[in-house]
Amino acid sequence: MSCPNARRSVTLAIVNKGSPETFNPIGNERLTAGVGVVLLLLTLAELVSVVFGVHQFMSLHVFVGFALIPPVLLKLASTGWRFARYYTGTQAYVVQGPPRLAMRLLAPGFVAATVVLFASGVAMGVLHGHALTVARQLHGPVSVIWIALVGVHVLVYLKRALISSSEDLTRFSRASAGGARLRAYVIATAVVSGLVIGIATVPVQSRWVNLRRDHHHDPTSSLLQPRAVLASAGNGARAQARSRQHPGGVPLSRLLAMDALAWVAG
Repeated sequence: MSCPNARRSVTLAIVNKGSPETFNPIGNERLTAGVGVVLLLLTLAELVSVVFGVHQFMSLHVFVGFALIPPVLLKLASTGWRFARYYTGTQAYVVQGPPRLAMRLLAPGFVAATVVLFASGVAMGVLHGHALTVARQLHGPVSVIWIALVGVHVLVYLKRALISSSEDLTRFSRASAGGARLRAYVIATAVVSGLVIGIATVPVQSRWVNLRRDHHHDPTSSLLQPRAVLASAGNGARAQARSRQHPGGVPLSRLLAMDALAWVAG
């Protein structure tokens, strides 16, 4: 098996030929790495809100969650593009080679967890009733799975991502793969779009912030309340009847008999 540096050199040679079939896999790698670094920083901010109490920092949690969506979509698009180019036989991507086997096996679960996590998070501010309960039941466990998979990706790719993304910052390495300015614009657009979405949701954050109190309200209380009112009314009626029948603790019949004797004696 050829070493990664040798494959990279061959890939660069193919890219530099300017063939219309190239699709610039080195540029795709740098785009994926750059947006991956952005996602790591935002994910760390999201973890901070969880560690210090997600209910206490729910506003931050919701804001960062929405800000993550555009970069996540960009990351899925860039990795999906590489997947499609490799399995459709594009030469430069085939020479570059696929990701590690273990990471390829984890990829479907990672994508599924990502979709479910963000979809359920958004849904919790929109849905009600049973659908809301389902969204909450999904969001918690899936977030744990997602964080674990992110941790695996960080351990495997962090060093490579830092090196690859930094190559778009220097003039010499930037020239080795065209489109550096476009990649910077795309990443910046994803970040700004996320911030705009996060800011736009601030006026309606109460739908998520107040979710804990609303969720823990007993859904059966509204059903039991009429029964409690009826029971209370029934108890009151029985107590009133008893008070009429037993004023002062003396049976009413005895009082009537005593009253009759008083009239006779009088």
